[in-house]
Amino acid sequence: MDKFNKFGIFTAISLFSIIFIFSAIFDSFNNKAVYAQHIDVFNLDKNELPKKVQPDAPEYELITVEERITYQVPVEKNKYEAKDLIMDNIELWEIVDKSPFVWHQVNYYLEQDIVETHTRTFGKQKCERSRKGTIFWLKDGKKSVYWAVWSVWDCRPEDQKD
Repeated sequence: MDKFNKFGIFTAISLFSIIFIFSAIFDSFNNKAVYAQHIDVFNLDKNELPKKVQPDAPEYELITVEERITYQVPVEKNKYEAKDLIMDNIELWEIVDKSPFVWHQVNYYLEQDIVETHTRTFGKQKCERSRKGTIFWLKDGKKSVYWAVWSVWDCRPEDQKD
């Protein structure tokens, strides 16, 4: 009887394992069939996507916008003539608040009023704005600038400007 119990337990465990494995395989076939119906939206061909254009949308043109900022900065003449300037020579440190300095005690090489011009050219149009500033060439080599506020954008044609 002892051998029969061992054989019965072994048979029951084997039968249970076979049923469990068969049901897992059968479920995986069902899951694959279900998942195969879903669309992978992240790997779609972009040319096959529907175009969402409003019926009343205006015609458009893609244009390139070119930005240009121009200002003056003092540099050492011998470095300029030798073409030995580096980015540190032309960097401007913008003073947001004049409080970091006691201005009547600051030693500097140069104090100069300058103008910065910001130009945006796009398509057949050009817009400009400008701001005035005071530049200070400090003894440690830094160039500091205190800017005023920007003017408004002027997008008028060249023949209509002042």
